[in-house]
Amino acid sequence: MRKISRRSFLKAATVACALTALTACGGGDESAAVSVAKDENGAYVDTLTITLGRFAEPSAAALFPEGQTFEDNAYTRYIESKLNVDLVDSFEAGGDAYTNQLATCVASGELPDILTVNSYDTFVQMVNNGLTYDLTDVYEEYASDYIKSLYDSYDGRCLGMATFDGRLMGIPGTNPDNSVPVLCWMRKDWLDKLGINPDPDGDLCITLDDIAAVAKAFVDANVSGGNRTVGMAFSGNDIADAMCIANAMGGYIDRWIENPDGTMSWSTLAPEVKAAWAKMNEWYEEGILDPQFGTRTTEDINAMMINNELGIVFGAWHIPDWRLSSVKALVPEAEYIAYTVADDNGIVHTYHENASDRFLVVSKDCKYPQVAVEILNILYDDLARATAETAPDVIAYINAGGHNEGRPYYMEVLPSNNPSIYYTEHMAVINGEMTPEETTIAENRGSSQAILDYLKDPQNVTEKTLGGWHFYESRIIGLGASIEALEKNGNAEWITPKYPPTTPTSEQKKATLDKTELQAYVAIVTGAQPIDYFDTFVSEWKRLGGDAIAQEVQEYFAQ
Repeated sequence: MRKISRRSFLKAATVACALTALTACGGGDESAAVSVAKDENGAYVDTLTITLGRFAEPSAAALFPEGQTFEDNAYTRYIESKLNVDLVDSFEAGGDAYTNQLATCVASGELPDILTVNSYDTFVQMVNNGLTYDLTDVYEEYASDYIKSLYDSYDGRCLGMATFDGRLMGIPGTNPDNSVPVLCWMRKDWLDKLGINPDPDGDLCITLDDIAAVAKAFVDANVSGGNRTVGMAFSGNDIADAMCIANAMGGYIDRWIENPDGTMSWSTLAPEVKAAWAKMNEWYEEGILDPQFGTRTTEDINAMMINNELGIVFGAWHIPDWRLSSVKALVPEAEYIAYTVADDNGIVHTYHENASDRFLVVSKDCKYPQVAVEILNILYDDLARATAETAPDVIAYINAGGHNEGRPYYMEVLPSNNPSIYYTEHMAVINGEMTPEETTIAENRGSSQAILDYLKDPQNVTEKTLGGWHFYESRIIGLGASIEALEKNGNAEWITPKYPPTTPTSEQKKATLDKTELQAYVAIVTGAQPIDYFDTFVSEWKRLGGDAIAQEVQEYFAQ
């Protein structure tokens, strides 16, 4: 289907408003200033053609209404109606194919006008090779006040990732601490069945001892009623799966931590992680941690939940949306409750996630770099508050379950307190203080209405109300613990790790170091090695290249 251009009558309503594209920087030759007129509605008088590098996966394409494509859909049509900009895809690819396309761009030195880079390493390469437009002045002039407020909410953690020598060389996507703190999720129906309440004071915060006591009760009573009940489980092929346990000991898994003297430490080597693995070994020996821990994959654990065998898992507030919903669909009686996990002093240790792992890049040769920021304003300011009246086609696409990849930018731009907004607005809708249509985020309108439909008969979840169940479990139960209760308790202690690009030694040695970590983790938890083997592991990790990487990371941030 051919894209429909703006009607010619708009030209008659133009005002003599000229915008000057700023001079290209970032290693390229300076380009001549380009003057472009806009009409009284803010659209360009003459259609501007902008080329895109588009992240496009078949799973997202399948969600387009008939006749729509990545290049021609509700989002691109809305942008064209607002700006009179024609977006043409230079390439479309997903997964590894997209990564390969980005590598080709770096190697050739040629970029589309605008593209989203989903790797910090690749972004740094593009900047170092002089391929990116210096957006410092463009952002300052064209970004809306709301967009600037979103980035300001990260206290520099986000824009700082894209700033080199004081210049903004890309626009970062945002990550509003979406997966922390890590929560302990328990089968609430099993707790009720056994008459157990691990949280008598109701603050939704428990300890490792509380978790162990519940796991033991589940196993001893064989509460699942099947051949066996597994108390808790962790993947034996992912060291980060035990992050919650490390946090409860005051430690962190696989994070770079800056010490007071400016040196860098790899968090997995800390004594607190040693204590966490020792605790897991106790649970393994006691039989309350999955006896097959060493060989379990994440898919195995999901299967255990679906088979009604497993009582406790760990994960972010949103795991009901993608992990627990499959359990509920096949185990109708399954209900979950979430808790933060504190140390012996009542402190919940958690960390700020990488504020940005995707970057909007504008080619140094782009004639109209301001368009990149104007589209940013439309996608994450205008459409963030759109209604069925202001953007009917976009809202219809979202409500029908359309994928975010339909947008020309493959990233999110959200305030740092976005999870708190989720919780507050969904609770307001449940309490009758706000209607779904009055919520400030387009996503919240559909999810809050789904919750209302589910709550009409929460004891009988059907295929139609399963979505409302998982939204309730994530937005109310999950965020109720990780946002509402944690803020009310005032017992969170946050750290801000460093997130460097891949260093030269890391590129060569990281795979070996990761294997060394995983082997030590499994060996210690299963008792194949004594806990003091942790010290041997630390020495080996440093010898195999870890110390060299730490030095490179330190030098990178010192610059």
